[in-house]
Amino acid sequence: MENKKKIAVTGANGFIGKRFIEYNKDRFEIVSIPLRHTNFEELHLSGVDAILHLAGKAHDTQGGNEENYFEINYELTKKLAGIAARQGVKQFIYVSSVKIYNDAAGNYFDENSTPDPQDAYGSSKLKAEKYLMGEENKIPLIAIVRPPVVYGPGVKGNILRLLKLAESKWPLPLGKTRNLRSMVFVDNLVEMINAIFEKNAAGIFVGGDESPVSTDKLIRLMRNSFGNGAGLIGLPGILRTMLSKIKPGLYNRIFGSFVIDNTQTRRQLDFTPPYSTEYGVDQMVQWYKSSIKN
Repeated sequence: MENKKKIAVTGANGFIGKRFIEYNKDRFEIVSIPLRHTNFEELHLSGVDAILHLAGKAHDTQGGNEENYFEINYELTKKLAGIAARQGVKQFIYVSSVKIYNDAAGNYFDENSTPDPQDAYGSSKLKAEKYLMGEENKIPLIAIVRPPVVYGPGVKGNILRLLKLAESKWPLPLGKTRNLRSMVFVDNLVEMINAIFEKNAAGIFVGGDESPVSTDKLIRLMRNSFGNGAGLIGLPGILRTMLSKIKPGLYNRIFGSFVIDNTQTRRQLDFTPPYSTEYGVDQMVQWYKSSIKN
């Protein structure tokens, strides 16, 4: 009988962590590390082949305490990597974020683009990346995963708010957005992480579905799964201009483009996302209808 790779997962109760464990319950031997409540001196990683580090302080659009980002996203990562190296763990996957780029620029990025974080969240993630990829860290195989917006069953935040809007039958002023944004269905992200584990790959990897989508296409897909008509109207140019001045952050999330070209990732891993965006959105809507509404 083939031995399964033993993987320790932090952030097991989070959106991605829960799905990774459920999806791979028969593929790997998985153990959970409740990182924030762990005494690192008592942490035993005997027999652990690899670590998937998902735990961290999530991005907060309201800002939040900047010190907390660095304490959780950087210091805890450094401590975990240190104990893992001393106990002989060979592979470490750190799930970072595309927020290490300047997402306000509206440009296209790839794995080799120069990081330019615009807030404490992105800066703390980048600092953790640099430590892991530096000489001080002694784990042989380090993989950095930078996912864009992740969606699917169990999603929270802005995507959940979009679902609530899409569920309504009211016309929405989100037609003809003419933007493109990279996103990744959670199962596509999990499969990419699986490929990194199984190929013992190292380096920087970017998640993503087959193609980026516009905001209006995303809403159309959601409404189609809800059984609603698209109901989208274009926002007049003058109102767009006003919104960009009054609420630049909101404007950028709705109308701005943010595309990550992950050709290098796919080539290195010989990986193609197995699930379409249409399938992923429909799975998310079905979850919403059965779990959130009932």
